[in-house]
Amino acid sequence: MIDKGQFLRATYLFNIALTVVSVMLKLLHLPNGEGFFFFAIMAMLAYSMPVLIEIFRSTRIGVSEKLMWITGILCITPLAGYLYVFKARGRIANSEAQK
Repeated sequence: MIDKGQFLRATYLFNIALTVVSVMLKLLHLPNGEGFFFFAIMAMLAYSMPVLIEIFRSTRIGVSEKLMWITGILCITPLAGYLYVFKARGRIANSEAQK
């Protein structure tokens, strides 16, 4: 069974792959670029919504750090998503959220 950390890593990487493909399709003016872009947005929501909920519910960090992470996830999702999912999640997520 897949745990939440593996799910977040997998959906993050899937989102990055879809985003790269959709950008290449749009830059090359090939068909279906909009479709790939739509699926990239859906994949972004698939990992950003659980991340935002996890950050909001965390008792390990203060309000200012929560606001920093939430703003980062909403504004610069690829960078903040990478930093959260691969680097900071173990420090921020509550122990019951990691099961």
